[in-house]
Amino acid sequence: MTSVREPATGSIAAPPAPSTRLLRALGAVALLASAAILTFGLVWWLVPESNPFATATSESPASALLGPAWFAAAVVATGAVGLVVAIATAAPAALARRAPLIAGAAALCAVAVAFVLGDTGTITLAGYLFGLAAVIAGIVTTAVLVVRAPRLGVPLLVLLAALIGMAVWSAGLTWAGVTTFLASFGAALAAQGMLILISAVSVVAVLSWTAIAIVAGRTTRGLRRFEGWLVRHRRALTVLAALGPLPYAVMRASWLTPWPLFAPARGELDPATLATGLMLGSGAVAASILTLGLILRWGRVFPSWMPRVGGRPVPARLAVVPGLAAATVITISAVPIILLTLDADSLDAMIVFNLVLPMWFWGPMLALAVWAYAAWRRTIDGVDVVAIDDAAGTGTSTAR
Repeated sequence: MTSVREPATGSIAAPPAPSTRLLRALGAVALLASAAILTFGLVWWLVPESNPFATATSESPASALLGPAWFAAAVVATGAVGLVVAIATAAPAALARRAPLIAGAAALCAVAVAFVLGDTGTITLAGYLFGLAAVIAGIVTTAVLVVRAPRLGVPLLVLLAALIGMAVWSAGLTWAGVTTFLASFGAALAAQGMLILISAVSVVAVLSWTAIAIVAGRTTRGLRRFEGWLVRHRRALTVLAALGPLPYAVMRASWLTPWPLFAPARGELDPATLATGLMLGSGAVAASILTLGLILRWGRVFPSWMPRVGGRPVPARLAVVPGLAAATVITISAVPIILLTLDADSLDAMIVFNLVLPMWFWGPMLALAVWAYAAWRRTIDGVDVVAIDDAAGTGTSTAR
């Protein structure tokens, strides 16, 4: 294994011209997403009653400000402009000369999609899915550790058993509550298929436009210097990002105590609601731990206790792509959540809610932390890890 040292200054060497192949691939993804957005808008314009934002409990900033007809027109315009920019991105001629222009246009497209289609339903769906995955992954990880690394696995098993005991005997969690939650969640997924599709398209669009803006924008001195700043401060940025979900995790953890926060009094919390809250809290804890992986050793090398991959380098894209996707989901939900809390009973309630669930802080900070990790890996590996199609950028295994 080759040992590498992190550059002391965190500076980024001047990169070559942007990858035509990569920008074409990203442009193709953005093209498909823009075509889907255009289709949504046309359908909602011609058949207003098919617009899910007109009846949904959550709404995007654009749907909150515009009437149904104007909102549909805004969606059509967003998709149409996206098609034009995507075609320009994929065109072969004079790419290097127009890269800064493409970067600016892509950034504007990302903002436009977030404004038009970003809503609270996106983070709700992602939170439930990630929370459920975190619980399953936590159980599996504990079982593997008990066998392959007992010094770590046995204490973790004891902690897990203690938490389950508190949830069952102290807080009132029941198996019926768990199954009721799972049944309700499955029914909600089936009933909101269109909103889920819209959320998926909006996330893909924002993520692809953001990637285009970064890859094309790296031809400019300003963005390269900004990446150098990110690398120098990547540890601080990552710690701040890891703090984002912790207030929510603490709030959910309080449901295991006699003093539950933002919940019915002890004894009045039904088991299904308790199961939901604890699952979401588990997801928040997992998100914080995974974020710290951007600066810890296991963010570069798989832990030795992991079957098959233990000791091998972590592909940079394995952290960059999911990390930026998560940051996108959180960030595009920030403004809709703030708009939703405007209906709170008091200013104090609005402020408390946005401090317990600080999407406005967590999303952008996570995006910067992942970007810093990507730029750092590109610097020490000599590979453009912003590229989603990178297949060989992890030949080194240790880092300072």
